[in-house]
Amino acid sequence: MPSAKQLRLQDEAASIATEIETLRAMPAADDAEKAKIEERLNERAARAVEVANEAAAEKALDDKVAALRQVTATSDSDSRKTAEKAESRRGPAIHIAGKSLRGFGTTEAAEKAGRFLRALARGDMAEARAMGETSPTYDGQGAELVSPELFRGYIDVLGYQSVGLQLAQVYTTSSHTLEIPKIGEIAAEWFDEHEAVTEDDATTDKVTINLHKAGRILSFSNELIQDSAAVVNLAQLAANRFGLAIAKKVDEVWLQGDVGKGIDGLVDEVPGANEVEAGTDYDGADLASVVGKIDSRAMNTAWVVSSAGWEHLMKSSVVSQSTTIGERVLPTVMGAPVYKCLGLPAGTLALYGDFAMATAVAVKANGLVISASEHAGFATDAVKFRGLQRFGLVNHDASFVAKLVEAGS
Repeated sequence: MPSAKQLRLQDEAASIATEIETLRAMPAADDAEKAKIEERLNERAARAVEVANEAAAEKALDDKVAALRQVTATSDSDSRKTAEKAESRRGPAIHIAGKSLRGFGTTEAAEKAGRFLRALARGDMAEARAMGETSPTYDGQGAELVSPELFRGYIDVLGYQSVGLQLAQVYTTSSHTLEIPKIGEIAAEWFDEHEAVTEDDATTDKVTINLHKAGRILSFSNELIQDSAAVVNLAQLAANRFGLAIAKKVDEVWLQGDVGKGIDGLVDEVPGANEVEAGTDYDGADLASVVGKIDSRAMNTAWVVSSAGWEHLMKSSVVSQSTTIGERVLPTVMGAPVYKCLGLPAGTLALYGDFAMATAVAVKANGLVISASEHAGFATDAVKFRGLQRFGLVNHDASFVAKLVEAGS
């Protein structure tokens, strides 16, 4: 196995290669900036030679150590192999099946994700890199390492928990900004034989989505990380906690906005003409009024409700049969499914509308990035894992949404 120094050199080599490629592709605005780029390129090129030489020397030393290990192998190697096989067959001490494995279809997938996290915690970047090569986040340079099993588990939890990601229009991008077109009004006209078809200049507005980093740090005890029986628990805990944290952030920003990031919340963007005050008789008249407020072009409608809003809708006389969406069985009100969401502010019972027409969400195509540091948790004998996700959103047309508010709010 490569030494710790060799692994550090490999990571530095990947980082230098990425920086050199970035610098070579970077346009220069003027001669001064061009000089700075060339100076930095020369520095990185010089360091690249040093790293290559150090790595070659370290590899030669690793090869000598491996040869010595081979020489010192004793006759008990067969028994040692037998013990190793028995250990590999032993597997986890717990077996979890069914829906309790949220995010992981099988125990084996959860085990692989847990082993990846353990490799990160140990600083075994070679093993982590090998496990992450088939991940959607892997860029071929070792900059982002997430095993495919852990990535799928995280995405499953994120998609299950975030109502916004389920209902809004979601785009993926490799850049930090994304422009999406808004198509204006257009209508077809009759025309007779040999007549010209009515011409219309297709006018479009552009909506810009800026992506921002969101993240969380989780602290895991070394006992949990090192205990082979708990590797499934480790994977579940990471996928669920990271997924839930980002899901809550998406829904909070979607509905309430974020002044610092320049994002307007959907609740405040709903036009005053689309606002209805909740009644007290639960005969469904207020809900019918909400449904009638939205843009007539709305197609795929849904209800997004708070806890108080859920109670109001479920008491209504117009609750109909349930519908199955994915794994969820949701009640329907006036033909639209009802989603309970934590992000609605006080005083707002429910939103109704076609949220894909009102909201656009952009996520970085490389998805989740997880890093680990044992040094940060040294005092408590723990390892800290940092999960990062880039996303952005814009509520660009709230005419497709109506709002039900508490009486007197």
